[in-house]
Amino acid sequence: MIQEISISDLDPRQIKQLEGADRALSKDVHYSLEIYSSILKQSPGCLELRKRLRQQQLKIAKSNTKGISSLLGKITNAPFLFKSRSNQNPEAVIASAEELIAKNPLNAAAHQMLADACSSLEMYGTVVFAFETIRLIEPKNLQNLKKLANAYLDAGESDLAIQTGNAILEINPSDGDAEDMMKRASVAVAMTKGKWEGSTNFREQLKDKEEAEALEQSAKAVNDSKGLEALIRQTYDKVQAEPENLNHYRQLCDYYQRYGDLQNAIAWIQQARKLDAGKGDISLEEKERQLTLEYYDGIIEQWEKALSTDPQNPDTQKGYSDAVAAKKNFQRNQLQSLVQRYPNEYGYRYELGCILFEAGEFDTCLPHFQLAQRNAKVRLDAILYLGRAYLSKKFFDLAIEQFKLLKNEIQIMDDRKKDAVYQLGCCYESMGKTAEAIEEFKAVYSADISFRDVADKINAFYST
Repeated sequence: MIQEISISDLDPRQIKQLEGADRALSKDVHYSLEIYSSILKQSPGCLELRKRLRQQQLKIAKSNTKGISSLLGKITNAPFLFKSRSNQNPEAVIASAEELIAKNPLNAAAHQMLADACSSLEMYGTVVFAFETIRLIEPKNLQNLKKLANAYLDAGESDLAIQTGNAILEINPSDGDAEDMMKRASVAVAMTKGKWEGSTNFREQLKDKEEAEALEQSAKAVNDSKGLEALIRQTYDKVQAEPENLNHYRQLCDYYQRYGDLQNAIAWIQQARKLDAGKGDISLEEKERQLTLEYYDGIIEQWEKALSTDPQNPDTQKGYSDAVAAKKNFQRNQLQSLVQRYPNEYGYRYELGCILFEAGEFDTCLPHFQLAQRNAKVRLDAILYLGRAYLSKKFFDLAIEQFKLLKNEIQIMDDRKKDAVYQLGCCYESMGKTAEAIEEFKAVYSADISFRDVADKINAFYST
């Protein structure tokens, strides 16, 4: 069984190799990393060496990152989770995790894999380090923060667990799991110190040891309740028993999505699609597509938050623009494939048309919007976009035809009708038909004075 050791506990020959690798670090970092990795593979319990290796790996990864590409790599690597978890040899899992981390040090799922394997070996220091690394990659990942807090508890670092609990509550003040964990951590601190010195609870100070012990029992009861984690474990066992049953994979995907772990949700749906029964299942493909888009949205949100604190940072600006571009590229490629394979699924044509329209490819988007009208759910929106595309091409008569159709068909002046009537006015305006244009602008103005620049148009008309 692997045990955690320090560098001083290594074989003298390994220590000598490390000293040489340390000296070469400034000249040939990749050579040094090869030495670090080689020795760590021989002595996987050396946490000090793992930290030294990881520091350099992350440094290189962050310096070489092009926008968001490294973060997106977590999606493509997600399927390994199924394989690793079915592996009953934790030492082999640790080796596999390190290989994945070497390829992409920002792969949070690989660090999770390492943590899981080390947890089974009671290597609590390494477990903590793995979750701390994920925190560097995804600082606002609530599920990881919860795991980190509990890892601190397992490692006897109750004060750090409380600090992490407070960090969780700063993100989500009503997080019951965090409050429960902090109570247990406070209990541990009190039992260790014999008093409540430095064991501040987020909600209140516990009064005495009896109350503390009562809370500890209560916390255990909560932890033993059937929540999502229990359901995940149960369903995983079902997958092991019935590996060809698609429903189990669907259920696991759903549980992980609800749990907030999109990486694993994607991993399980990908595994489902590899089964014979899942290869032709369009619903599985659609589920993976939606989950991946949700994952992209999460990454974009992180960049948006970074921009809000440092809007002039060129790296952050590029990261954000690359993330948005990556999402659009994914959408476009996926939709083009779906339209090719399912030409009569007109909802896909509408989505693809929107992507092409936003890219300024008006000729290319036209046929998709024309066909998308056959889908009742998107018909009106497809007509609106068709009119916009014609207007962009200065095909004013064709655009007018579409906007008039919407104007007459939509009974209430909702946003879609306001847009259609406004665009109709713009067509007349571009054709020099001022009287017709102003009548349409008046209709919008009467319904919503703040709609786009319609107030300016009306004011300009009456001031002349």
